Amino acid sequence: MSTTADRTAVGNGTWQSDPTHSTVAFRIVYMGIAPFEGTFRNFDATLDENGLRGAAQAASIDVDNEQLSEHLASPDFFDTANHPELRFEGGPLTVAADGAVEIEGVLVVKGNREPVTLTGTLTEPAIDPYGNTKRGLTLSGTVDRTALGLTWNAPLPDGGTMLADEVELTATLLLVP
Repeated sequence: MSTTADRTAVGNGTWQSDPTHSTVAFRIVYMGIAPFEGTFRNFDATLDENGLRGAAQAASIDVDNEQLSEHLASPDFFDTANHPELRFEGGPLTVAADGAVEIEGVLVVKGNREPVTLTGTLTEPAIDPYGNTKRGLTLSGTVDRTALGLTWNAPLPDGGTMLADEVELTATLLLVP
């Protein structure tokens, strides 16, 4: 990957996430057995020459289980009543010739700020069948959830804990100017 930002790869102007065709998700190992995944349904992201910024509504967490969603919204986890938004604030993308990207940023959850490096790909702009310009940005990285104030856990009978500390973050963004 290039070590200097190629700002021309992002292009001039502002790119906004298309909510219908974009996803922001997380994955965490549950009970030391298998990954558990969830998404945030309501979010927005903006990419321009200055970087990537995004926000997700914490209460929009979707884990396919209403009772678990309520627990994740509680003070044990996201405390959505007092902290309704999760944010990512990143600087300019570093873009390699093959479209690989890296971005250094800060994830903000429950007022806690944690540095995170995200890597992925950025496609060149393309025209869809309706004449609209679009491009794709995929990113992933990991963060220690406990550094973000997400410290709830429970011991397992045979040792260990229900939740791993490391959480994988992913974003698949279809961007429009």
